[in-house]
Amino acid sequence: MKNHYNTLGLQRDAEQQQIKEAYHKLALEWHPDKNINNRTQAIIQFQEISEAYNTLSKQESKKIYDYNLDQKKIIRSFNKRQQVQEKEQLNQLTKEFNLSDNYFQNNYTYLTKDEQDTINKFINRMDKQSKRIKKKQ
Repeated sequence: MKNHYNTLGLQRDAEQQQIKEAYHKLALEWHPDKNINNRTQAIIQFQEISEAYNTLSKQESKKIYDYNLDQKKIIRSFNKRQQVQEKEQLNQLTKEFNLSDNYFQNNYTYLTKDEQDTINKFINRMDKQSKRIKKKQ
C-alpha cells in the first residue's frame, strides 16, 4: 500500500483545502496530455495522484485509510520488536550454553548418533533463523 500523503507531498494532519490544492498542482504537472515525451510515467503518476486524492478527499475514506496506516505501523513495530527479541534470545542461548559448531563437534561424543543429529539440526535451524533476522534488519 502506497502512502497517499507522500504521493501528494502532504503531512498526515493536512486539511481538506491543502489536499485539494496539492492534488490540483500535481494533476496539472503530471497530466498525460502535458507530458507527451514521458507519457507512460505521466499516466502512472497521474493515476497514483488521482487515487490518493479520491481516498483523502472524502472524510470517511480518509478515516479508514488513516486507521489502516496506523494498523500497518503497529504491526511493523511489533514485528521489529519480535525480531529483536528473537535475536537477543538466540544470543543469550549461545552465550549461556556456549553453543557453537566447534563446541558441539568436539564435546558431545558421549551422545548417541541420533542425539548428535538432533542437536546438529537444532543448531542449523538456529543459524538459519539468525541469518533471516539479520537479513530483515
